[in-house]
Amino acid sequence: MNKPLPRLCVVAPGREFVLPYIKRELNDYEIVTDGDADFVVHITEPGDATPKDGASVLACANIVGTGMTGFPMEVARRIAAGSYYHIAGNEARLSTLHAVDLARAVALVIGKPGVYFVNDGCNPTYAEFAEALAWRIKQKRILTLKPSWARWLMNGRLRRAITDDTTFDGSAFASDFNFKPNSVTEYLRTHVYDDESL
Repeated sequence: MNKPLPRLCVVAPGREFVLPYIKRELNDYEIVTDGDADFVVHITEPGDATPKDGASVLACANIVGTGMTGFPMEVARRIAAGSYYHIAGNEARLSTLHAVDLARAVALVIGKPGVYFVNDGCNPTYAEFAEALAWRIKQKRILTLKPSWARWLMNGRLRRAITDDTTFDGSAFASDFNFKPNSVTEYLRTHVYDDESL
């Protein structure tokens, strides 16, 4: 008789987006959506990283991948619609992580309670991130605006978001777990998608 698979509960915003990546990485686990599990992994944003009893908490950067949600999807949609712009002189940076690497991180923390900050270690500028997304979206071009024009032509919330650094340090996790994630911007520009890709 086969031994039942250990049960892993993954709690995450946009869980429908990340679960296929995690299931592919962790095919030795039954992924459940309720609290009745052997292990619990919470995936959250860095500011929301609150330890849960006996759980591993992955405080993640902006997660990018097929079916992505949140800020990365908003940028992608605006690029596709031609309503996303660079702002001249903007050097603000953001932390990112690809969903493939998120799944690898989940595998590393199962059974290791604690709070872990995870990103790709690259912290690209918003312009570098948007250009990589634009490359993936049929090599769309993004125009650059002077800051004075950006105030008039861009959505105010988005303009404020892309001119503010939203980075954090994931080096401790990378060092402690020998975690070597892909650069999201490089992955977007170079990954060849096939029938096996999510």
